[in-house]
Amino acid sequence: MERNQQFESFRSKRYPMMEASPHLLVQEKTRNLMDLVLLALLPSIIASFLFYGLHSLLLYAISIITCLASEYLWFKIKKIEALNDHSAIVTATLLAMSLPASVPLWFPILGGSIAIILSKELFGGIGRNILNPALAGRAVLRLLFVQEMSENVQPQLFFSTHGLDVVSSPTPLMIAESGDGFSQRQMLDNLIGLIPGKNAETTALLLLLGGLFLLYKKVITWQIPICMIGTVAILALIAGNGDWTIAFAHIFGGATMLGAFFMATDYSTSPTTSNGQILYGICCGALLMIWRTFTSMPEGMTFVLLIMNCFVPVIDYFVIPKPYGQSIKNN
Repeated sequence: MERNQQFESFRSKRYPMMEASPHLLVQEKTRNLMDLVLLALLPSIIASFLFYGLHSLLLYAISIITCLASEYLWFKIKKIEALNDHSAIVTATLLAMSLPASVPLWFPILGGSIAIILSKELFGGIGRNILNPALAGRAVLRLLFVQEMSENVQPQLFFSTHGLDVVSSPTPLMIAESGDGFSQRQMLDNLIGLIPGKNAETTALLLLLGGLFLLYKKVITWQIPICMIGTVAILALIAGNGDWTIAFAHIFGGATMLGAFFMATDYSTSPTTSNGQILYGICCGALLMIWRTFTSMPEGMTFVLLIMNCFVPVIDYFVIPKPYGQSIKNN
């Protein structure tokens, strides 16, 4: 037992990125991938600043500082070398993007601490966490502070100096749930993000472009996002009696783009095989539409992905790739 502990300690310090998935041989490789994700998110971050002003920018800054400080403190307590792989920055950014721009500035402090300490490091660090850290942090905030986390803020291009406008008007998903169609102007607003919603998850067009960039750079694969979005589109058409504008709202009017391209594709909390990823994407899309259609919450991306995170080990167990080579039959 003592020798095993010594070996584990040596391996953690000497090869910190080989402990669990993603199985990358060098720390720099993970950092490069995380930097590409941040680059893909940058246009949406800039848009949220233009829509919501300084408060939005502070949410990002405080979330990043909190996540980096939490990770640094954990490594100090455990007396191991910090990885500096920028994964904590990605977690912090995704958390801040999914918060309402109107929440108090201490929300990302609580959410970021939960994301890094409770959801990531307590499970063993990057690659060992069962739940997506950013989603876990947001879920706790959503359960503890229902009113504040349910607020939708009306974006204003080149933000107003009069403060944030928290509105009670229906979001596109609420309108879609009622069965009403959308005009061309409403669909255009969905694309560019001029709809009531959270900090940056409504900038659907920019998130789509960022997701396509990640596909082009081969940071992610097509199976999860395409299958998830395709399932949402098909089921939304069925639920909307063939009204394609309702399907459009489900794809571009909520957190579908952010969830499909940037959260569901998390290496640590998604299946490892191509067939498993296809199944995972279809299940995520189907469960999301069930949630939106039959619950009182118009948007359920956070809880849907966390539920599916728990089924990833089951998917990996049953969806086994075919071995290379040719089987030999016994005579």
